[in-house]
Amino acid sequence: MGIFDSIKNALGKSDSEPEADVTVAPSQMLRNAGIDPSSLKFEFGANSITVSGEISDESDRQKILDVLSEAPGISTIQDDMSAAAPAAVETPVEPDTEEPEAAPAEGGPRTYTVQSGDTLWKIAEQMYGNGSQYMKIFEANTGTLENPDQIFPGQELKIP
Repeated sequence: MGIFDSIKNALGKSDSEPEADVTVAPSQMLRNAGIDPSSLKFEFGANSITVSGEISDESDRQKILDVLSEAPGISTIQDDMSAAAPAAVETPVEPDTEEPEAAPAEGGPRTYTVQSGDTLWKIAEQMYGNGSQYMKIFEANTGTLENPDQIFPGQELKIP
């Protein structure tokens, strides 16, 4: 028995004990890749994962499958996602007077007041037409926000 074995035994560790497995949840993996997982559901089997829910378009499907294929211990991905019907060409809608968004002064920054149920992803979709740009809003508000997943109703956010 060597000195390192003695230290392991003193610490209560043995060679037969597996190391702690650190895993990242599929929803977090998707968030890290700039994909909103809020409409998806995950089911797990032996070395497999089933993904279901509605996605906005087919390109999102491939992005999701690509990210999940990188998950350790997952060899099979069952795709039960459905793509939303293609939206008709939308014309911009003027905000209601009750809309929390303040109209920007000429050349001035826009602001948005967080409502119940809002996420930075939803706000970015509303402001930019693309939810994956939520980090632009977070970075513009680092003095107010500590975490992009924690916003609260009533917060006033700068929209760059």
